[in-house]
Amino acid sequence: MIYTITTNPSLDYTVETELIPGQINRTDSEAIYPGGKGINVSLSLQRFGQETRALGFAAGRIGQTIRDLLDDLGCPHTLLELAGSGQSRINVKIRGPVETAVNGRGPALGPGDLERLLELLRDVKREDTVVISGWAQNVTFYVSIFRQLAGTGCMTVLDCSGEALWQCLACRPFLVKPNLTELGALFGVEDLEYTEGVELAQQLQREGARNVLVSMGGSGAFLLTEGRELYFANACCGRTVNTVGAGDSLVAGFLTGFMQSGDFGRALQMGVAAGCATAFSDWLGSGELTMELMEQIRVEKSVL
Repeated sequence: MIYTITTNPSLDYTVETELIPGQINRTDSEAIYPGGKGINVSLSLQRFGQETRALGFAAGRIGQTIRDLLDDLGCPHTLLELAGSGQSRINVKIRGPVETAVNGRGPALGPGDLERLLELLRDVKREDTVVISGWAQNVTFYVSIFRQLAGTGCMTVLDCSGEALWQCLACRPFLVKPNLTELGALFGVEDLEYTEGVELAQQLQREGARNVLVSMGGSGAFLLTEGRELYFANACCGRTVNTVGAGDSLVAGFLTGFMQSGDFGRALQMGVAAGCATAFSDWLGSGELTMELMEQIRVEKSVL
């Protein structure tokens, strides 16, 4: 089982319009999806035939709508209800000449909520995988989760940035997945290039990360393994229509490829194909398109 954790899910309202500031703008098209990085990972895993369950929190009527949409999509989930009068967040994604997003903040979490989430994770077994994704509203949440999971021996994946990533490295996650910009920001480096990115990925390993997967948008992705193997994969050629969820699909594709083959190169190839499939689709890419795109991806391997 692959569990995903999204502490702050969203209702994503996606519109197409040529946004003109200061004026009333009307949409050319619109759609509503369940959102949040971990939820995107679960939905992508489901498309690849993996057994998954999305865990997290939801609040109010918006939270219930997120649950209903996941039910409609057949995605198993346990989203704990948050007490109080708050509502789960709504994110507005605007597609036009330039892609723009306005992400809601979402309800606050308390110490009691952490305990309820940790209780859900008591059933995790050694053969399971747990993916923690997204902005950490409370860094101690993520650290506490990793500390509990350490006792299970399960595979852990972390896709976040900033202080939460730093604090969780000591728990030795199996995989961390920053993008190139996030990796540079961790070390105060702007306009990071591939070679420098590899050097900083090595620094993340020295801090505790076992394997580091770095997405580079249209330039592909690279993976630095704990065995000091460096893999690079190019991105596919195609028209990008959507970047929301591309990194989450990359994680789902990587995990699927690794579980099917045990081979890091194959995992990276499938991960990049899955990310590209989402970038070329209106929403999350399909399993069929991912398999088609894999033929375009070449993986290079070297040893450091």
